[in-house]
Amino acid sequence: MKYLKIGVAVAGAAATVAAVTVAALSPAQHTAGTVAASTVSSDSASALRASILDGSLWRTHKVVNSCAGPKKYRIGCDFGLVAASGDASKPASTTEPAGLGPYDLARTFHLPAGKGKGGTVGIVTMAHHPSLESDLVAYRKQYGLPACTAANGCLKVVGENGGKPPATTVRLPLLSQLAQSYTLETAMDVEMVSAACPNCKILVVEQPIEPASIAAGAAGFPQLDAQHEANATNTAIKLGADAVSISYFIGNGMQSDILTEGALPERMHHPGVPILSAAGDLGFLGIKPKDQNWPQQLPFMISAGGVELTSADGGQTFTKKAWGKVEGGQKYMSSSSGCSTTLPPANRQPASVAKLCQGHRATTDISAAASGLTIYDTYWPTASADPVGGWGVGVGTSAASPYLAGLFVRAGAAKKVSGPNTIYRAPRGAIEDVTTGSNMENGAEGCGDAPTVLCVAGPGWDGPTGVGVPNGLGAFRPAS
Repeated sequence: MKYLKIGVAVAGAAATVAAVTVAALSPAQHTAGTVAASTVSSDSASALRASILDGSLWRTHKVVNSCAGPKKYRIGCDFGLVAASGDASKPASTTEPAGLGPYDLARTFHLPAGKGKGGTVGIVTMAHHPSLESDLVAYRKQYGLPACTAANGCLKVVGENGGKPPATTVRLPLLSQLAQSYTLETAMDVEMVSAACPNCKILVVEQPIEPASIAAGAAGFPQLDAQHEANATNTAIKLGADAVSISYFIGNGMQSDILTEGALPERMHHPGVPILSAAGDLGFLGIKPKDQNWPQQLPFMISAGGVELTSADGGQTFTKKAWGKVEGGQKYMSSSSGCSTTLPPANRQPASVAKLCQGHRATTDISAAASGLTIYDTYWPTASADPVGGWGVGVGTSAASPYLAGLFVRAGAAKKVSGPNTIYRAPRGAIEDVTTGSNMENGAEGCGDAPTVLCVAGPGWDGPTGVGVPNGLGAFRPAS
């Protein structure tokens, strides 16, 4: 399969698609969106893609969510995989991509033709992923993207402080679950960067899993976890990252003052380097400091929310809504939002938005796709018998953060970015507003006493989607 150019030609403020260059798509993938799911197995690539496009996937499939656990006071991954219809404990695996891939995303976000400018995107993650390079090779080859390997200098994997990566996690029940959580995110991270910026180099900074610090975080004392994350972020920037993505969150817990005041948060402040952080998958977080997700709440971070994409024409055009639904009859998974009432507004965040949070930081800032996405991953440390993995379908704001980080670097003006300043000062037409959906199962009622816009999408800024989704690359450059 060849995929020669990621992008579409755009004309006018409405960003009408004038042309799309997608060369020599394989017949199976090109026609998958038009095959009725009822004519083939519900786990075939064509049936999965059809149900993703029409929004019916969750009627038949659940989610393998290795991030399961208490809502608060933990290091949380923001990612899950669509489960096999006959076994909800295993991911659905296909022999070819079933989910939304680079050309779908380029089309829906109206990216310009060509692969864009180069640069380096840093990925901050946990646990060593032993098959990351080979999995990335498979993903990029499938879509005809330039090779990205350690040998050609495109992919570099280091440890928390820039040395060797940590050893592969020992296969013990709890450790394996944690490793699975974070390595799945890492696979999605590098593949979403590839989709957004094919010419970008990728720098992965892996932190070791330390059970003691994770246990402390789960008990509401996450300072040590946050310090490790700050170390890894600074390592990525020191080694040349032009933008950084962090796909997992740390709950503030009992140490919200330490995480939001003083030296620790300042270590995450890097004007000229956009740092994207997944908003989380837990819906509206309310206004209590202990309930917020770190570091996306910091005013100099860019909080990445998620939207669901559906299509009525086989993937030619897409409709966007705030991502939030009961995934396969399980818990309600959705893009997080909230108020950080001990922090000032985000950089350039309008007073009208901050007013919703009593003059303080409101999240999120901007969104990208967070549901029905293609992932290729073969490392599944919790598997005890039959092999699992390969092509799968992912959900979670963990996909939005690296994708948006890739767009910042592709736009070629990251050094002029300071937090979400360009997002809130984007030129007319550079953002597509998302006006439907909610991140709470019961909609406005789930907001409690807080303003409805914090958990229900509507015109202008809203909590679930921020300002909306990219419409080209204009939102990632300072306005002239």
